[in-house]
Amino acid sequence: MAKFVAANALSGAIPNLLWFQLCWFVAVLGREKLIAVLALLLLVRLLQPDWRRELYLMVTCASIGVIVDAVLTHLEFFVFIPDPMMTLPFWLIGLWLAFSGTLNAGLAWLQGRLFLSALLGAVFGPLSYFAGMQLNAVKFEQNLFFTMLILALIWSLLMPLFSYLAWRFKGITHDS
Repeated sequence: MAKFVAANALSGAIPNLLWFQLCWFVAVLGREKLIAVLALLLLVRLLQPDWRRELYLMVTCASIGVIVDAVLTHLEFFVFIPDPMMTLPFWLIGLWLAFSGTLNAGLAWLQGRLFLSALLGAVFGPLSYFAGMQLNAVKFEQNLFFTMLILALIWSLLMPLFSYLAWRFKGITHDS
């Protein structure tokens, strides 16, 4: 375990995950008031030599996430607070971009590990929405257990897909 932590700290995984947590709090607590701060934080992620490939991955995965959240909103699983003019608030789109910015850094170790990706997605994906609910950024319109179950099922599919796309965009292979 110590070897894993040391290797990831040196490769930039821990700073990337801390960057994402900062983006998450700015988005969820600041919402539209801090959208410019979130935009600047997202630009920081692109300060790297292969920024075009990273941007392509971020936009691709964020688009998938935004579509999923838009469908769930349309199906009245949740409502974002305050009710946005569009289907989804800008801060949530920024949050999806930030999350996608972890796939080749903080969460790169999940690439090639589809079962682990599914398991962790099923646990931590819904917890993120639950935390947003606790901070009054989103309101669940359905029963809490049912909503969390649906989110767990969705995230058990999304996380392996995102890990696969990140691996594919890098053009490298991993042994599982």
